[in-house]
Order: sequence, then C-alpha cells, then structure tokens
Amino acid sequence: MLDTEVLARTAPRALDVVTPLGAVRFAARVGGWDVPARPELTWDLDSGARLCRWRSDSARLDVLSGRTASGPPGIAREVTIFRVLAREDVGEFVVEAELTGAPREDRTWESAFTAETADAVVSVGGPSADRLRRCSRAGQHVPPYWSRLVGGDAVERTGGRLTWRLPRVDRGDYAELWVTVAWSAAGGDPGRAVDLDAGRVMRELTQ
Repeated sequence: MLDTEVLARTAPRALDVVTPLGAVRFAARVGGWDVPARPELTWDLDSGARLCRWRSDSARLDVLSGRTASGPPGIAREVTIFRVLAREDVGEFVVEAELTGAPREDRTWESAFTAETADAVVSVGGPSADRLRRCSRAGQHVPPYWSRLVGGDAVERTGGRLTWRLPRVDRGDYAELWVTVAWSAAGGDPGRAVDLDAGRVMRELTQ
C-alpha cells in the first residue's frame, strides 16, 4: 500500500473511531485468522492518517485510516480501508463495524445505517454487494472472480453493526474493503458522506 521505509513508526492502538454517539469498533477475520485488535506495526502519515499492519503465515492485512478533508460542509468523516494481501489462498475475508451503544431507533440501507439523538447524527457504511461486483468487473479494489462470488447477502445489518462476509482471496491477489464513519450535529445528514470514491480517498490519505 505504501513504502513504510519512509514513514514514522508510532505506538500501535486499536482502530476505533470516536463519534459523538460512541466508538465505532472494528473486527476482521482473514481465513481462519481472527485479527487481533491491536496491530503489529503502525506508521503515521503526513496527511494525519495512519497505516496499521498485521501479518500471519497466510496473509498480510494493511489498514489505512484517517479523517478526510473532502467531505461535505458541517460533516466530519473518517474512512478506514482494509487491504488483504494473500500469501496463500485465503478462504474468506470478514470485516465488522459496530457503533457501540447505538440508539434503538435508526435508519438502515443495504450497507449503511444512521443513528440519531437530540445532540448528534452518526452514519456508518461501506460498499454494497452490487458495488463490490462492479468494482470486480472494473478491475478495482477486489479480485476479478469476485464478480461471480459476491452474493446478495454479503452485507449483514444487525442494529448498530454491519458485517461484510466476503469471498476467498487467492494466493498473490489482494482485496480492499472500506468503511466510512461520518457525523454531524443534530438535524444534519451525514449519510450523504458515506458513499464515496475509495480510490480518491486513498490518494488523499496517502499524499
């Protein structure tokens, strides 16, 4: 993802995104490997983003996360991009994002939800199954064979939790999954900031 030789190392910490309604916490599984909460290595980027890395015998997981400056006015937005590089065949790729303590009343879409209180609004979302299939056909972010392997049930919603259950990643291939967390004051519409161009955001965060 980046040349880490030119980056500054920093102390590893969990990937949580702190919002006015609580923290969004992430979990990942690559094949049979439950990825630990804290990364093995972490680097700071000039953009203010950070790059985290985990390694196993079968895969390397890089996660790029940071606040973007290109979101709509009045809305804060942080994007977390998971990138699996398969050293051996990996049977599945699972990413979970959960807004802890999310209000019971919320609005949901196929791959996003919005939670609101009298004080703030928070939206969490990422690519839908159809979006991932289109990326696959275009040769962007995910392997070409995902166009026929990503099912309509690839994204699960349970209250304040989203789970992407994605197909295998063959040896030598990579796959990227991005999750956006956006928030605003009460009455705002951070949901419009969740649908984004992942390639553009990646360029912004790595500059």
